[in-house]
Amino acid sequence: MVRNEWVWAVLASIAVGSACPVAAQTGDAGPVVAAPGPATQDQAFAADFERFLDQAMARFPSMPAISVAIVHRGVPVFVKTKGRADIEAGIAATPDTPFYIASSTKSFVGTAFALLDARGTIDLDWTMRELAPDVVFAPQIAADKITLRDLLAHRHGLVGDAMAFRLAYSGDYDAATLSRLLAQIKADPETPFGTFRYGNIGYNIAALLIERRTGRRWQDIVQNELLAPLAMTETLTEGLAHRSGPPVAAPYRSAERLYLVKDDRTMHAAGGMYASANDMARWLALQLADEGELAQAAAAARAPVATLDASFGPFRRTGYGLGWYSGAYEDTTLYHAFGSFVGARAHVSVLPAAGLGVAVATNDEGAGFRIVDLAALYAYDWYRHGAAHADTKAAEQMDAFAGQWAKQVEKVAAQRAERAARVSQLTLPPAAYAGYYCNADFGTISVTPQGAQLDLAMGRLHARSEPGPAPDTVRAELIPGQGEEYRFIVTGGVATAIDAFGSRFAPCIDSAQQAIPPTAIP
Repeated sequence: MVRNEWVWAVLASIAVGSACPVAAQTGDAGPVVAAPGPATQDQAFAADFERFLDQAMARFPSMPAISVAIVHRGVPVFVKTKGRADIEAGIAATPDTPFYIASSTKSFVGTAFALLDARGTIDLDWTMRELAPDVVFAPQIAADKITLRDLLAHRHGLVGDAMAFRLAYSGDYDAATLSRLLAQIKADPETPFGTFRYGNIGYNIAALLIERRTGRRWQDIVQNELLAPLAMTETLTEGLAHRSGPPVAAPYRSAERLYLVKDDRTMHAAGGMYASANDMARWLALQLADEGELAQAAAAARAPVATLDASFGPFRRTGYGLGWYSGAYEDTTLYHAFGSFVGARAHVSVLPAAGLGVAVATNDEGAGFRIVDLAALYAYDWYRHGAAHADTKAAEQMDAFAGQWAKQVEKVAAQRAERAARVSQLTLPPAAYAGYYCNADFGTISVTPQGAQLDLAMGRLHARSEPGPAPDTVRAELIPGQGEEYRFIVTGGVATAIDAFGSRFAPCIDSAQQAIPPTAIP
């Protein structure tokens, strides 16, 4: 699947907001009153950091909102939001607005499992065979060697694109489907067992196996073991449709509203949480705490398990624990858990040696993708090297990014113009392609004609197609920003299948062995 064209080259932007203090909590006995830190320094930082955000907002006004929590020596020193959670409804973001944190969810799941391991409730060294003795895994899979720890540290050597797709995007699954896909998990031919390769499938499998073994869903474990004790009341793993609290931040791409929003069926263990700035301050305070059962579990989750040699922008990555990357940051170690999804980006990091933690989230997959990192860098530079250094470096980074972003916007506009100029290469009338096309792994693609175009849908996903680059192909962004090519197999003047996602989708057959007709077009 094509990565989001707006996100993976270069990015940045910011917006307008509100503020509210938060009390850091690290246990279940209520607020922890931290000892006063260097208050004057922290107040100076808060003023400088807000100025940085305002300048970024003025320079990149397309970003809908940003949510920030910064903790220093256990004390929240900056907890604010700027901009709008929902532009069309005119809803301002507040420190209680939940922002989708995507893969930053892994750090919560890893910490919760580390906590249960320390208590003896589970064992991170349980193997897949021990956790699922009734499942017949493929012989290429080392089910008697791959442990829960391996799954959480991305060194399992497994692939499961179909399961990951259903859980994160289409929501088209039931318990039987997930059990079948679990039994069909394959060995990764490019990354053998013991080798690090980041993805979602390890956490998806771990959650399924733990639920089979303990009867507890990952959502219940995280809620009961972490969110409730930390009083993180505006952090959500489910219940999105019926919540009564502040509306969650809506997804955008540079102020363009995106249709795909998370619901309970697509909130999964590898990426299934919304969190507010106030709550993230509590999470950061826990990461910087030294004592207590939760603090020990948090430290255990951050400790490297897998080794690697990589970078994400300026952030080195040499280790991965249970949901956390680690790597050298100047003369010390930075731990980070980032996340991105349609219309969302999150940066969560802690620098224990400096007593600093930063959580920045945005509901923008455009320029905001990069600003969350620049905001964190400003905070670390300010405390470690002073205001002048932080201001100078931030100005240089912002200037460089502005030029890169302008080029990226031009590039994307040119790509869209090129696609808009394409002529349809369908060799049959649009109605001839209508129908349901099934694949046992990925699910069902429904195709309905809309004038001269085709509408495609898979579960919660839907999009109108564009002309493709070859005969009998169309391009569609079922996942906004991630264009996929769909190639119809035409035989004897009849569309007999679709090739997409590296798989073949054949006409769906009903119980009478008849092709299922398409839904009537209104």
